[in-house]
Amino acid sequence: MNKKNTNINLIESCIKKFLALMIAAGIFFTGCSDGGSGAGNIEDDSRSVASLLEDGSKSLEASDNGNLEVHFIDVGQGSATLIESDGHYMLIDGGDSKYASRLVSYLQDESVNKLDYVIATHYDADHLNGIVGALNSYDADTVIAPDYKAESKVYKSFRSLIKEKNMDITYPVTGTEYKIGDAEFTILAPNDTHYDDANDYSVAIKLVNGENSFIMTGDAEIESEYEMIETGIDLSCDVYLAGHHGSKYSSSQAFMQAMHPESVVISAGKDNKYGHPSEEALARFNAMGCNIYRTDELGDIVAISDGKNITFNTTQSSSSNISKSKNNSKTNTSQTDEVNFIGNAISKKYHLPDCGSLPDKENQVYFSTIKEAEKAGYTPCGNCDPDN
Repeated sequence: MNKKNTNINLIESCIKKFLALMIAAGIFFTGCSDGGSGAGNIEDDSRSVASLLEDGSKSLEASDNGNLEVHFIDVGQGSATLIESDGHYMLIDGGDSKYASRLVSYLQDESVNKLDYVIATHYDADHLNGIVGALNSYDADTVIAPDYKAESKVYKSFRSLIKEKNMDITYPVTGTEYKIGDAEFTILAPNDTHYDDANDYSVAIKLVNGENSFIMTGDAEIESEYEMIETGIDLSCDVYLAGHHGSKYSSSQAFMQAMHPESVVISAGKDNKYGHPSEEALARFNAMGCNIYRTDELGDIVAISDGKNITFNTTQSSSSNISKSKNNSKTNTSQTDEVNFIGNAISKKYHLPDCGSLPDKENQVYFSTIKEAEKAGYTPCGNCDPDN
């Protein structure tokens, strides 16, 4: 048992002993008083004391949440997140190969000796390369990764390393809960066994520390987002790590409404060729009034939760503590993603990009295929007839 729990148990014991003495004193003095109402008073006092004990215990339990640190590490056009709670560590993704040594150095600076969990959200190089580097340097108790195969060199290296270190891969099951220190996390996705787009195999989690919560979805796109909504799991959160680096194909209006985060963190490379974060995703974040924190502008971003409040520290800020600092800086709006269909988040209709009935940008949802749009619950617009 750790020192914190020992102290709490000692305090609880002292409170109970003190209240027991008070009960005894009450019984003694009531027994010496005139009248026949003593028994009723004792019963009332006992109920009051029991209530005090319960309230005191609840208060102590509420204060038992330690600090949770979520490090959104700047790995350029990629993603790497280190989570620490009560001396326990979890790494989610690791960025591309050129940042692998920086990631390992970051873990060393944070005094990581062992990883309790490693989550490879999916097998794209800008997420998986750093995982391979970290697993070469650190042991991990549990490795969680999606159940699909890739043809890339880094995927083969990952599988070889897992075998070489005699480790097993735990495949994600939606709704499964895990403990990490004083915090816990729940698997949100994937929710299917076959996707046309490998991004939708991404492992998504909700991390909870006391009253604070974070959602991280890898590169999951609209199809997976709608499946997460359909699970019925509570998706409300304080902080959202923007799916797919802020791509227009992620962070759909419906998903944002289900989460309603106060803050959004975007992990993306400066002036990247994909135009991440997209103008459309930023419009949705700003329309919801989210605070926006970007690694391409702020460097490493650390969110610290005490179970009630969350503060943000960044490496490139003039202030060591940033809380609720809205970032509306100029965005790289060049796009290489092809948009085939545009959905209306309000009417649930999907349109051709040149349709005269397109919704406002903040209500636009982007699909690459009709199947994707219809799986998300959208029906074709009657004017532009996009399914013919």
